[in-house]
Amino acid sequence: MLVKNVRIVSNDFEVGILEKGALYVENGEVVEIGESEVLEKKYLNVDDVIDGNGMTILPGFVNAYVKMESAIFPMFGIEEKSGIPSEELYHKILEVFQNVLDEEIFFTMAEKVAHDSLKQGITMITGSIDRYLHKIEVEKTIESVVSTRPFRFAVGEGLKTPEDLQRLLKSGEHPKYIPLNSITSFSDDDLRNLKEFANSTGAFIVILLSDELTEEKEAFFKYGMSNLERLRHISMLGDHEVIVNAQHFTETDLDIMASTDTMAVYCPREMMIKNMAFPDVDGMMGRGVNLSIGSGEVHDFSVLIESQIAFLLRRMMKGGSDFDSIYQTKKIFLDNNYRYASKLLDKPVGKLIPGYAADFALYNYRGPLGEGKKPILRNLLFDFLRDARVQLTFVGGKIAYDARKDDEEEIEGKIKEIRRNILSRV
Repeated sequence: MLVKNVRIVSNDFEVGILEKGALYVENGEVVEIGESEVLEKKYLNVDDVIDGNGMTILPGFVNAYVKMESAIFPMFGIEEKSGIPSEELYHKILEVFQNVLDEEIFFTMAEKVAHDSLKQGITMITGSIDRYLHKIEVEKTIESVVSTRPFRFAVGEGLKTPEDLQRLLKSGEHPKYIPLNSITSFSDDDLRNLKEFANSTGAFIVILLSDELTEEKEAFFKYGMSNLERLRHISMLGDHEVIVNAQHFTETDLDIMASTDTMAVYCPREMMIKNMAFPDVDGMMGRGVNLSIGSGEVHDFSVLIESQIAFLLRRMMKGGSDFDSIYQTKKIFLDNNYRYASKLLDKPVGKLIPGYAADFALYNYRGPLGEGKKPILRNLLFDFLRDARVQLTFVGGKIAYDARKDDEEEIEGKIKEIRRNILSRV
């Protein structure tokens, strides 16, 4: 495939921006980028040629954490219609959901996540779904979605109890992504067995601290140390472990994460909705913690909106000072997301240069991007949200989303039917 006559924002320091560029893709990778006029002559006999008409191409974004159930039930808005307090309604919904969830419903959930992500230029998400006693086959269902709609998923069923862990160890499954809830519910031997299993399959362990302060108290009561100190003590931390949404890390905890190369994921909008305390982002990064960004339980999966909110929050907390460094923090977020995805996929993503996966989006944006890195980021975080729309999204060199053939109404119809079914039972 040759994509010609486009402005390429490469996300690579040496290449920068090509105003009248083109890129040639083969076997799912970017093979060559350059001036459109030159590449058009070189690849004259290519059958699949797409004319970008001067629009802008960016590498596909990565959402570092998504709760799959949020595709059906957003975290807010339903309780106003039901008249039931949100906490009570949430538990009622989950109770019903456990009874009705099957492969067909999960397929529709994953299809919506893929569609809504691709529509916003996101080509990969990592996420979890609550474990429902093996009522669904996650990997098999995900493969079915990907066969009809190219997308990159790293999704696993959450482990909440030692019984869940034993079922996983005996199941013969080989997941690449294992969400772990309520770590104080697991003994040291349980966690060591999980780590050994993950090492044998090359899996990432994602530690979800949903009730962090309660778990921290339990950890001190049971083990006489913090959760992270305990996890380090049993060799449970490393470059294949990820911690989601912890906001009460001590300086010792941060040093443990940095020294073990354990990544953290920060979900600003979810934390706002849940009235959670915001972590010291600059302090975490300053101590060497690899910090990524995700949407968590928010049903709009936009990484750009998460970045914009993170920017505004950091600016308010810093009193508007050191403006440029706050922008730089947001760039680090996005770059860390790409590094995380590259580890999961075992192939480089996030740049439009030869050798990288051909994951990118074509935006109907022809406006100025400014000179230098900061103006580009400023346009990306703010102007793009207002002015740009994704026309085409490519995953592995294949068109995964085409705005002219958007099937959003069909997918939303399925989701509304599932939602009605569950809420009627509630």
